[in-house]
Order: sequence, then C-alpha cells, then structure tokens
Amino acid sequence: MKKILLAGLVLTATSISASPFEKPSDAIEYRQSAFTMIAANFGDLAEMVKGRKDWDQDQFSQRATFISQLTLMPEEAFAVEGSDKGDTKAKPEIWSDWDGFTAKLNKFQGDMANLAKVSLEGDERATKRAFGEAAKNCKACHSDYKYR
Repeated sequence: MKKILLAGLVLTATSISASPFEKPSDAIEYRQSAFTMIAANFGDLAEMVKGRKDWDQDQFSQRATFISQLTLMPEEAFAVEGSDKGDTKAKPEIWSDWDGFTAKLNKFQGDMANLAKVSLEGDERATKRAFGEAAKNCKACHSDYKYR
C-alpha cells in the first residue's frame, strides 16, 4: 500500500511540475503574447494618465486589474530550457542574472497589484502616483533585460 501511495505522489508531483510547453518556441510565443496584452492595457492607462484620453476611473481599474493578472503569466515561460534562443527580444542577462530578473519581475507584479488596489479606491491622484511607480519599474526591467 505504501508503495502505491508513494508512486501516486511521485506521478502527481511530476505532472504538476511538468511544463505546459512542448518546445521552447511555445514558451517564447506564450510570454510574448502575455507581454503584448500587458502593453496594450498599459498603453491605455498611460494615455489616461497623460491626458490624451478622457479619465475613466472604472476603465482604469479594470485594465489595471487585467495587467495585474497578466504579470503572473510570463515567468514560467522564461524558465523553459532553450527559450533563450529563437525569435525573442529577451536579453541573455535574464538567464545569467535570474535572481535579478525575477526580483524586478516580482516588483512589477507587486506594483501592478498595488495599482489595481489603489485604482479601485477611486482616488485619481493616488492612482496616478501608483501608475508612475509601476511604469518606472516596468521601464527598468526593459532596459536591463529586453532588446529594443
């Protein structure tokens, strides 16, 4: 009985940790898709913050919440072996400085979670301040870890 339970646990652990990506190009496409959605939503927020688009607190909150969720997606796709090669703008520093990269990604994730929370409170000034912090950290990661 113990052997059967142990075998079941091993199989469960293996299936949980298995990558959902069949090949490195799948991981690259996945993370690029997530970043495309982040950029589209972030751009809309920037347009509101800059006054180029009418301020809409509800829409801002919705988009900030979307981004907050989307920021959780790319990390696992960077961890796929071989995803540092191919059609990608990711710099090799992501993998050579994994701890630094994930620290900045985690900071951005926290910033976006905070922005979503602050924006739901309805204070436009506080929302714009939180947006500025998130934008600053987003740009810092691009500078260090993405080819233009």
